[in-house]
Amino acid sequence: MSAAQDHIREQLIEARRNQILDATAKVFAEKGFHRATTKEIARAAGVSEGTIYNYFASKADLVVGIMTRLAELDALGEELAGALQSEPREFFIAAFRHRVNRIRQGQEMLQAILPEVLTSPELRESFYRQYVLRIAEMLEQYVRTRVELGDIRPVNVPLTVRALQSIFVGLFVMRILGDEAVLSGWDDVPEVLATLIFDGLCPRPEEVAG
Repeated sequence: MSAAQDHIREQLIEARRNQILDATAKVFAEKGFHRATTKEIARAAGVSEGTIYNYFASKADLVVGIMTRLAELDALGEELAGALQSEPREFFIAAFRHRVNRIRQGQEMLQAILPEVLTSPELRESFYRQYVLRIAEMLEQYVRTRVELGDIRPVNVPLTVRALQSIFVGLFVMRILGDEAVLSGWDDVPEVLATLIFDGLCPRPEEVAG
């Protein structure tokens, strides 16, 4: 098979995966994870039920697929590698602004999925290993490289990364709960987090002097 044929095949596979994930998101949003069936998802996608299992091993994998696509996880590794050419603060703000917007777009879907993630051991394990841990490992590599370059002071990298993830998750939960400060200031989240991380809460020397 030629390189051109391989590329076309990959595009067809990706298109079919997205077709199934679009249908999954619709059915999950309407019925929730447990009540939704692969038969209903197949009907919504316009494919046979068996076709779904050619691309996803289980309903849990469908959830991970939705979350991975929403976070554009497949592109995150390349994004982090390319980010070494920019200042850490600039990259942080740009990357988190993009994901803040993605969360806004996918909030309804996330609200339908997260309760299932918390209550289903199978789904929780799959979600953690294929989504949360995968993001953590990529971010750890980025932070370690920045530490080696002298751009970030030495820190406990695994805990630092998980603290960042936890802050972001916590803000999303507050958004779901309807917290007015979070809702009205959602667009400012990247800058607020950047200030907290890179500047801390103590006043700068020039601010004290002023």
